[in-house]
Amino acid sequence: MIGSFLERLKRWCLGWFFNENQKELECKIADLEDRLRKSGNEKNALNDEVRKVKTENNRLSATILKTNEENSKLKQTLRQEQDAKANAQRTLEKEKKEGERARGAYQQEVGTLKQQLEARKAEITEARGELQRSQSKLAEVTTLLDTRTKELKGAQVFLTTADAVSGAEVISSVDALNAEILQTCAFISDSFDFARKPEHADEIKEGCTRISDLMGTSMTHLLSTVQHTADPLLVQIALQGATVEFSRWIIMTWDFDGLQAEQQLSEIYNDIRSTETQAISGRWRALTRAHVQKVALQHDDLHSTMVTHISDTLVVIMVAAGCTKNYEDAYREFTQKFGERVSNIVKMAVRLNKIIGEEVTSADLWPTHGAAGEKFDSDTMEDFEGPSDQTGKPVLCTTALGLARSEKLAVTDAAEFKYTVLKKPKVALESVADGLEREDVSS
Repeated sequence: MIGSFLERLKRWCLGWFFNENQKELECKIADLEDRLRKSGNEKNALNDEVRKVKTENNRLSATILKTNEENSKLKQTLRQEQDAKANAQRTLEKEKKEGERARGAYQQEVGTLKQQLEARKAEITEARGELQRSQSKLAEVTTLLDTRTKELKGAQVFLTTADAVSGAEVISSVDALNAEILQTCAFISDSFDFARKPEHADEIKEGCTRISDLMGTSMTHLLSTVQHTADPLLVQIALQGATVEFSRWIIMTWDFDGLQAEQQLSEIYNDIRSTETQAISGRWRALTRAHVQKVALQHDDLHSTMVTHISDTLVVIMVAAGCTKNYEDAYREFTQKFGERVSNIVKMAVRLNKIIGEEVTSADLWPTHGAAGEKFDSDTMEDFEGPSDQTGKPVLCTTALGLARSEKLAVTDAAEFKYTVLKKPKVALESVADGLEREDVSS
């Protein structure tokens, strides 16, 4: 009951309240609504601001979290570096202590080594002194040894009887020289024409005069009277004779006439050979000829001089025989065609000079020949035309060298030698011209 009363009272109060203050309330409500709207707007703005703040807060939180993680890592790294530094410091301290100990030991060792070095220096100084004394003694001994060696070699040189080449080799070399001379002279005589021309009369006469001493009067006469046009055999023989004679001189010479001592050296050697043993005389010959020719052969033009001399002689022989060319043309053609072959003949003869003069000492060897006008003897010569009974007939010239050997048997008051003919020389006889066509002198 009280409740219902209160309800009625409330409604009455409210009715009165609303009636009295309705306008005021409406104004207040409108004001409140307006403030409410503003509050809503402010709330929305605040909410937006709160969201922004939350977003920024989240970002800052993430940044702080990341920074904290990095700080943690940096702290961990710092601790590791500090630990490593501490370890390094401890290691350094340890190594420093070990270094100090090692330095002490090193200094001690250096001191010991210095003492040893000083000792070694003293030993080296003493050793050097000993070495110098030993070297002085060695030099004296070496000098003495060299002297004794030279003396021994000198003695051995004069005591040995061994030859550098055999007799068969020497004969073979002589045969080779003879064959080269034969072939060369045959080629030469076949390469030129012979028919005496009046315009060459003066040259022919001069040529005969020049070769007379070398070839002899018989050969000179035959060359100037025999007809060589169809068969130049006599010209070939004359060329062979001149080449053989010149080769014999080369083989026999001591100094190639370079020192002008040929006769003196020969006389000295003959005296030594008659008074000394074969070994001594042979070695003296070898040494003397080697050194004499070493001086003589210093002239580079000696070989060419000999080639020129023999070439000139052979061309003069052909001119004297009535070569169709004058001397100048014949000499030019000769040197062009046969210069090398003549040079080879000179080389072979010079080689034989060395073999016979220096490389054979157990005996004396020399080339043999038949002199122009000498009587033919089949015991010491051969007829170049073949075996025949020509004993006593005069020799025209030598066409191939022979070889003889002489060895001293013993040293006595009367020297005794063993003579051997190793190879007979081949000679052409004056009778070779028998039957050859002669030129009509009257013409």
